[in-house]
Amino acid sequence: KTQMSNSRSKNALLNIVFGYAAQMGILILSFVGRRIFLRFLSIDYLGINGLYSNILTVLSLAELGLDTAVLYSLYKPVADNDIPLINSLLKYFRKIYTVLALGIFAVGLALIPFLKFIVKSSLNDNSLIIFYLLFLVNTVASYFVAHKVAFLSACQEQRIQKLVMLSSNLILQVLHIIVLLIWKNYYVYVSATVVTTIINNLILNAICNKIHPHLKDKTEPVSFEKEPIRNRIYSTFVYKIGGVAINNTDNILISMLVSTAAVGFYSNYYTLISAIQGFIAIISTSLISGIGNLGAGGDKKRQYEIFSMVLLFYHFVAALGLVGFSLLFNDVITVWLGSKYLFDSKTVFIIAFNFYITNAITPIWMYREANGLFDQVKYLMLIRAAINIVLSVALGKICGTFGILLATAISLIATNFWYEPNILFKEIFEAPVLNYWTGQIKYFSATVLGLIIAYYSVRNIPNGIIMLLIKAVIIAVSVSLPFFAVSCKSTEFKTATDFLKTRRK
Repeated sequence: KTQMSNSRSKNALLNIVFGYAAQMGILILSFVGRRIFLRFLSIDYLGINGLYSNILTVLSLAELGLDTAVLYSLYKPVADNDIPLINSLLKYFRKIYTVLALGIFAVGLALIPFLKFIVKSSLNDNSLIIFYLLFLVNTVASYFVAHKVAFLSACQEQRIQKLVMLSSNLILQVLHIIVLLIWKNYYVYVSATVVTTIINNLILNAICNKIHPHLKDKTEPVSFEKEPIRNRIYSTFVYKIGGVAINNTDNILISMLVSTAAVGFYSNYYTLISAIQGFIAIISTSLISGIGNLGAGGDKKRQYEIFSMVLLFYHFVAALGLVGFSLLFNDVITVWLGSKYLFDSKTVFIIAFNFYITNAITPIWMYREANGLFDQVKYLMLIRAAINIVLSVALGKICGTFGILLATAISLIATNFWYEPNILFKEIFEAPVLNYWTGQIKYFSATVLGLIIAYYSVRNIPNGIIMLLIKAVIIAVSVSLPFFAVSCKSTEFKTATDFLKTRRK
């Protein structure tokens, strides 16, 4: 058991290290690429980039229960090294993903006549359709190795995918820069993305087959229960369809209610948010498999101890994001792209607040995914999505981009924020949920105090790259001190320090 635990920890650590290296490389390249993009192409093209990505994420709704359900179904066979069952499951999932890809392509083509109602841009209509078709092909291409990606995750080998993704992104960013410098052509720019996706898939498939040669074995098919998998896919799908309606409709609504150029403005801020979120997601995805294995062991006390530690960590990261983004966002955009791409302070704050509230409750969804708790909350996200869309349209007409983003925060607070912890504590921890709320209120108070200290500490510091770094350090200290004060004597802080000590040995 100790050996398995050490192996699990080692895999999680390797996934985080390699993931961080990949994410850092992608972050640097995307920053350079975005600056060159805006130098040679208009903000309208940037808006199209963000808008079409969101439209096609919405189109991919059917996939949304599949990824998690596939991963959850592979945990036990991988742990048991049951190769015939693994091969049979992967063949089954490959068929589903293929049908799914063809279905998305058909629905995507059917959507073309409706683009004119979504896109508010001065760009040529025929060009907009060609751009859209290229985005559609790129989306569909990614499904043909999705079952292999899920298998690597179940084996806790996400680092392989991250390394391939880094290499592909490196090639893509270089291609994008060459295209912009030589041709200044958006057609070729998007075509380079499609080519890189196909190359990425071929490389990932080849590496996966080499590391796991049994995937090519012609093993006898093993029968397995398909009904539990279908039920899991359905429950996950219903839950996550709401997630897409919330997280991937903002750009569509901004384009329809404000303008496609406004999507371009928002995408600059979102690039920074998603870059940081990418670093956080590496930790989350690396931990989920371990949490799933821990849950299978049935040690509820240990699960709760780890949960409390993770909650402290994520709320601290959320607080850093809220304060840092609120006070530094416009400084970073000014240095990076120029002052003509700035939002007003209230819009900047609501972007930062959405980051905060999402990450403060991330441990809840991590444990829900790891323990397969989708059936109990499958309709919750649909309710949240309905609230979000109605409020987004109403507030968007009154307050523009700020109103649409405010609706996202309100819908989250009104639903998942208070409801999901009840389910988790009842089903998994069998402990009073009051413990959770006591901790969250304590961390929220530390966040508010950190925001006040940081605001008054940096408000008179002028702009500039050096000043930006000084402000960042002040903000980090301003947030860290209140968090240390409220948690230094807590059990979760002791669990965290013990955890770090054992990892150093």
